[in-house]
Amino acid sequence: MIDRLGDHLVVNRDCVEAMGDLPDCSVDAIVTDPPYGLSPDGKARTWDDIEDGKARGGFMGKGWDCAVPGIEWARECLRVLRPGGYVVAFGGTRTIHRLTSALEDAGFQIR
Repeated sequence: MIDRLGDHLVVNRDCVEAMGDLPDCSVDAIVTDPPYGLSPDGKARTWDDIEDGKARGGFMGKGWDCAVPGIEWARECLRVLRPGGYVVAFGGTRTIHRLTSALEDAGFQIR
């Protein structure tokens, strides 16, 4: 689903798929509140190894919340952002290190 908010587009669908449809350097900012990956076993997983986490379920047993975005997601963010663009991503205190590492490994500067 795509909505227009003034001069801006709001895209509501799988983010990696949606970014795959965007041209390089076409986005000014990414503001996201992705799954926190609060798994019942306490292990912090990324989407890169999500199949292992889905079997255990995420927060309140939801499979979609079993992991945080990983390197594939972070690389797509970097590809679609214009030079000087930024990502603002919220996360859980137990799993934010995985999200931050993915962004850093993709080439972002952490500030």
